[in-house]
Amino acid sequence: MLIDAFREVAGLTVTDEDGNTDVVRLLPPATTAEIAALEASLPAPLPADVREALAFTKGLANGPIERLSLIDPDPGGFGLEDVFPHAHAIGHDGFGNYWVVDLLPTSRAWGPIFFACHDPPVVAWQCATVEEFVRAVVQMERPGPRSPIDVVHEDVVTALWKRDPDALSHDAASVSTDPLLRELARACGPEYLVVDLRAPVLGSGFSWGRWGPRTRVRRCGEHRVWAYAPPEKRPGLWSRLLGR
Repeated sequence: MLIDAFREVAGLTVTDEDGNTDVVRLLPPATTAEIAALEASLPAPLPADVREALAFTKGLANGPIERLSLIDPDPGGFGLEDVFPHAHAIGHDGFGNYWVVDLLPTSRAWGPIFFACHDPPVVAWQCATVEEFVRAVVQMERPGPRSPIDVVHEDVVTALWKRDPDALSHDAASVSTDPLLRELARACGPEYLVVDLRAPVLGSGFSWGRWGPRTRVRRCGEHRVWAYAPPEKRPGLWSRLLGR
């Protein structure tokens, strides 16, 4: 349960990269009004485990990332509606990059969590649940294995930007044995790449800004499958002057 994750991390000692130690503290519980406002902003009902956790705490009062809160930690700060039309941010790193829950009208639980990065412009799968996310955030400054949060934030985004390893060419997607990929590819132009994140692992993702801020991104309904392509070419100056 999500509330158990918060109970586990509260009071743990963490040590940052400079050797400074601190104790993990929790934010106060959400008020009834805050919970009602949150639920009204979501595309699907608030899950019982999230409601229970909010009655205990809104998130972490301190910790390895800039902010972790079940109530949007930076209202209005997140975009990318073409990628995540109903995203709910639960964390940010202080540099304009967010961890978001990819909520859908059919969602009955909060998950999966993606890291939406603007520099470089990629989205990376982070984990399946908010419970995993809470524990992994605190693990960033605890002894033991390297936290998957750190892996995604420091390594995965760079690898996705350099190689885009999950991208399928239009030709490959159009002859896929998966009918959804075939239909999406055939609905898009030949300039589109296709990425399928329905069964992701740590390291999965794609570069939503591969061709700059005007990169075209199309999501396949509520599926975690996207097509993306360079911006449409605009007519040159002489063509515009000549009306061509």
